Formats: sequence, structure tokens, C-alpha cells
Amino acid sequence: MSAVSIVTCTYNRAHLIGETIQSVLQQTFQDFEYIIVDDGSVDNTKEIVESFHDDRIHYFYHERTGGHLSKLRNYAHTKCKGDFVAYIDSDDLWLEDKLQKQISFLNQNSNVGFSFTDIEVFNKEGIIKKSIYNNKKGEFIGSVFQKMLQNKLVICHTTLVIHKNCLEKTGPMDESMHSGDHDLVFLLSRLYQAHIIFDSLVRVRKHDQNSTSDLNLNLRLLKEHHYSLEKLLQKKLISNFEYKNAIADSSYSFGVQLQHVNEYAPAASYFLIGLRIRPWNLKGWSRWSICLAKQKLSL
Repeated sequence: MSAVSIVTCTYNRAHLIGETIQSVLQQTFQDFEYIIVDDGSVDNTKEIVESFHDDRIHYFYHERTGGHLSKLRNYAHTKCKGDFVAYIDSDDLWLEDKLQKQISFLNQNSNVGFSFTDIEVFNKEGIIKKSIYNNKKGEFIGSVFQKMLQNKLVICHTTLVIHKNCLEKTGPMDESMHSGDHDLVFLLSRLYQAHIIFDSLVRVRKHDQNSTSDLNLNLRLLKEHHYSLEKLLQKKLISNFEYKNAIADSSYSFGVQLQHVNEYAPAASYFLIGLRIRPWNLKGWSRWSICLAKQKLSL
């Protein structure tokens, strides 16, 4: 049995997935199986995968879900036999010592449930962003739950390594959500200690086919964040006070993000959600008023 099960879900990425697979095979840590779930690709993705002739790679063709990652990852989890589960998107790249650093730490610290790292964002022109953690250095061990509640921490799924027994406790990803990774990490962070490596050990590619560039998807993820909070409240994993504060914090943050891209109507809606909880937030009222004025000017 392999120590690590690596999961990639893909769709029509024949032109990119070869680089991703190569970055996995070049890891200094070699005790892994590689589960690739193809979401009904109509290009030559299968041929690219099979061209590597590596017995650790297991290719599974799945009936098209429309990119429903929760379903695809749940399916992948049923194929995983390793003690740990790691993820890499089919357009991203791992640095060669990424897995070694995380597995070495997790093997020596059984009280820690999951590990993640910083990322470098790039496109065909070069590096866009060297770090999402303000170029911090070193490592962190402990709870990240409060940062998650305050919407002050981004965890990139393609950097995650998780103890499989932790996934067994959290249960399958919520398939009512399209992605489900944020929801999973939210629950993991409530139940387990985290390990962060403040080095960009993953290179995340930006391109025209990125779902992360889709505004409608981002809006859906914002709604899913609030749904995740509701679930934590229902499970009594957070108090009503924590829930309300988290809704207010995230609503304001989402409103600011939307305002920056001139999406004034949804921005105003999110500001108002936060203001119903914190009516004394003068910055919130100011931004809400600006969004309303911008809406009227655009009519």
C-alpha cells in the first residue's frame, strides 16, 4: 500500500496535464499512488495520461458532471488506499520537494490533521504573484479555525495533504456544493490542528480556462462560505455569537472584493447582510451608499 494517494480531477486538459503529471513523478518522495479522475473529457487526455507508463498512475473515466468537483473528489476518495490524501489540479505544478516536506512533518506529528503551503501564481507571461501569504517564511503549527471564521485565511486546495483518517471522520464532501473544498477545510480546521509551510511549493497556473476567473463561480463560492457557517452552527461546532460575527466579517470582505471589480449590486447586498448584524459599521454604510450610487449611475 502506498503512503500517499494523490488526486487530480480533470476535464479537457490534454495540453496541460502532462506537465502536472511530470511534476508529481519528479517528487523526491516517491511512495505514492496517483488517482486521475477524468470528468468526461472529449480530447486526448486519456492518451496523455497513459503515455507515462507508470504503474502508480490510475486513470478513471467518469461520466460528465459539468465540473462538479465534490462528486469527482468523493469518487476519487473511494479509490484512495494511502494513509494520506493529497490534491493537485490538472493545470498546476508541484515543486519537487513539496510532498517530502509535508509527509515528513505529518509522520512526526500525529496530532496534526492536515498540511498546506503557500503558492506562486503564474501565467504564460511569467510570475503574477510570488506568495499569497505576504512572503512569510518558516512554518506554523496550530489551529487556523479563527482565521477561517474571520475570512482572513485562504487555503489553496492544490497544496493540501490530509490524514485519510481525518477524511473518514469529516465524511464525504457535501455534493450540494459544486466545489466543496472550502467546506471540507472549514470542518477540518475546526476538528484538527494544521501545519502551514510558508514557502511557495505549488505553482498555480492562470489561463483562459481557469474556473477561478469566472465571476459567477466566485459568487457561488461566497454563498457556499455562508452555507458552511450555517452547517457548523447546526452541528454546534460554533456558537451563535461566532456565527453572526463570521457572517458579518465575510459579508463585508466579499462586498469589498465585488466592489473592486465594479459588481455594485451584489456588493451592496453583501454589505447590507453585514450591516444588519453590525449597524455601527460606518465603513460598511459608506461602501453600501457608494455602491447604490454607482448602480443608479449605470441605469
